[in-house]
Amino acid sequence: MTDEDLLALCVWDEARGEPEDGRAAVARVVLNRMKARFHSDGTILGTVLAYDQFSGFWFEMEQGVYRRVCRTAEQARVRAEALLQRAQANAPLFDACREAARAVMAGDHRGEAYDRLTDDAVLYLNPRIAKAAWATPDKHLCDIGRHSFYRA
Repeated sequence: MTDEDLLALCVWDEARGEPEDGRAAVARVVLNRMKARFHSDGTILGTVLAYDQFSGFWFEMEQGVYRRVCRTAEQARVRAEALLQRAQANAPLFDACREAARAVMAGDHRGEAYDRLTDDAVLYLNPRIAKAAWATPDKHLCDIGRHSFYRA
């Protein structure tokens, strides 16, 4: 799996139902984490598959509750391969996620909501699904679609 595949897959898993700026914002968080080495070894692989950092690689959502399905990095990598097959089967939506990933990697994405993000945006969540102790008003940067974005 290429870096582009993996970044697009993360966008697909985390934000496929979001507007274009929301998909791009998730890609930017991954790249910001890489640059800052925030729960990252500085690579896309080491960022996206970092332990418990992006829920779709470690958990399955069942009836509104996350259930752990992976315990090791190898299990998460195997799960990512299976998720990629599922994502590619939905070509139009996965293609939109891939385009968002490409544009952000190239530094070419622009959008009114996306442009409110800063390079220190390394966290996000959907407040209707998850709560987190780190999601405090002083760290909040902006909301895009259903996600709220934060600095560390």
